[in-house]
Amino acid sequence: MADQGGLPQLLVGMKEQMAILAFSGVGGAFVRAIFLPEENWKRRIAQGLAGALSAIFLGGVLGHIINSMTGAGQMSYLAAGFIMGSGGELAVKTMQDRLMVKK
Repeated sequence: MADQGGLPQLLVGMKEQMAILAFSGVGGAFVRAIFLPEENWKRRIAQGLAGALSAIFLGGVLGHIINSMTGAGQMSYLAAGFIMGSGGELAVKTMQDRLMVKK
């Protein structure tokens, strides 16, 4: 069995994938912010943060599914991060609108 780089190589790869997912997730949240502006900055920051976190944690799963269907490589992870960033931001906005009273 050949040496595959061990744990340090795995951590470097994970760091790179998380950066790609976070970048595209913030992009997805930014697009939603442009098309649906929020008056309260605290709510907007919470929505953007949720978009980036959902892109990091859920984008990898969706990216793997897209990559297995298309074989697009990193582009599938960028697309998944964008989709999950936008979706996470929308989910938090919906929850805020239902649970919190707008001022």
